[in-house]
Amino acid sequence: MTPRPAVSAHRGGSERAAPATREAYEDALASGAEYVELDVRRTADGILVVHHDPRAGRTGPPLSTLTHAELNERAGYPVPVVDEVMELVAGKLVAHLDLKETGYERELIDRAVALLGEDGLVATTLEDSSVAALTAARPRVRTVLSLGRDGGDIRRGRLVRTRIGELLPLRRVRACGAHGVAAHWRLARATVLREAARGGLFTMVWTVNEDAALRGFLGDPRVDVLVTDRPRRAVALRDRASH
Repeated sequence: MTPRPAVSAHRGGSERAAPATREAYEDALASGAEYVELDVRRTADGILVVHHDPRAGRTGPPLSTLTHAELNERAGYPVPVVDEVMELVAGKLVAHLDLKETGYERELIDRAVALLGEDGLVATTLEDSSVAALTAARPRVRTVLSLGRDGGDIRRGRLVRTRIGELLPLRRVRACGAHGVAAHWRLARATVLREAARGGLFTMVWTVNEDAALRGFLGDPRVDVLVTDRPRRAVALRDRASH
């Protein structure tokens, strides 16, 4: 039986390796976590890679304009390929696929199911349309609406409306067909966990790293998955609380 809440190693965790590297994902297997998170983007040559930011470096060109080889050169390390990470964790950890772009949901979800099985993954995205596309393609795969959009990405005049839609997300969840919500910890603490419990939703909380917050969310029965850069610490605190 999977402990509750399950722990997800954010970008593979960063306790013993640089995040989002092959080494981090290999370390996640030994961390005690039950899930592992990877951000998904596509390069100019059509390769799905694990990379959080839309650019190669803060001021570099958009990742979508670079080939995988060019991205590796600019990043200074071999940027993992999504398929390779999924193959690494298949049957060992649940892959938490965080889609950073739209337009290839069906391609990704079909490949993920082929490698991981429908129960071996959960897909999250900030975009309601992406959730709807994923759910339509694979109704039995857990699809989750992410809440906590960066304020810098929100157009002027829409900030208040956007935040209300995050704090009170049930209408959005039902409209796009999501199975649950993945909330920034501040939103989770404010209203989202209460709303999710009211709607019977699967819940993920991100990204929780401080001990006090880890203890609080680990002890909250409304949390299904806790996402953290410190999976070993989270597992240790969870195990300590259970004894």
